Amino acid sequence: MSFEAFMNDPKGYCAIHEIQLFGAGDNLVPAAVTRAAPVANAAHGTSIQFTHVGNVTMVQAQASGAKTSWADPNMRGMWEIALAKVGKGNKRSVIYRPAVGGALPDLRILPWSGTDVTFMQLNGAANFAVTGPLSGCTVSVVRHLGVVWFFHANFAGGGGLANVNHGPKQAMIRNAGAIVNIPPGANYFFCEYGPGHTYDGQGFVWGRQRGGGLWKFYAHSFQPTAIRTTEDRKWAEL
Repeated sequence: MSFEAFMNDPKGYCAIHEIQLFGAGDNLVPAAVTRAAPVANAAHGTSIQFTHVGNVTMVQAQASGAKTSWADPNMRGMWEIALAKVGKGNKRSVIYRPAVGGALPDLRILPWSGTDVTFMQLNGAANFAVTGPLSGCTVSVVRHLGVVWFFHANFAGGGGLANVNHGPKQAMIRNAGAIVNIPPGANYFFCEYGPGHTYDGQGFVWGRQRGGGLWKFYAHSFQPTAIRTTEDRKWAEL
């Protein structure tokens, strides 16, 4: 199944797949995404603005495992239903990597940078956005003057464990927003790593625009174990 199948039915796709993203998205520049010159960020690293200019896609790089597998086949149907409802199960693992081209003009992919905050406007016909992989990063969205902005902050060294650097990464994001005249007090939503926060493990963020221009954003995360389990959590609606 393709990434487009995920875009068309995220809930159904996540019920039977553990999804991973691979790569930072540098390969999208400059044909599909332009990158502005980095601007020093007072909180940490630099702020890098990206702009979508051409079609992007996600290419399946690897897939492994059955969609469901249980030791007792008589219990399979019962467990599939129960575990799918809570976002857990032994799922098929798929890995996607960003690429230029394709036939998905509504898809936006935000690249990331190891010690910086990257961001982009969800412009034009955008109605689906992704960024990742995540392993401690903070992702954020904000609506300002009717426009939705998408951020991905990375803080090298501390990763994002517990509360070690949630504050600095929030500051990085607000500083980046100031470049495009978003006030620091704007209503930013944050997706953060660690026990008791939005995601715990590895994963990525995706968002979809619904009727009336309403965007909803989710974190898809997993624990890299022999039994592939995932968690999907909504963290923003704006």
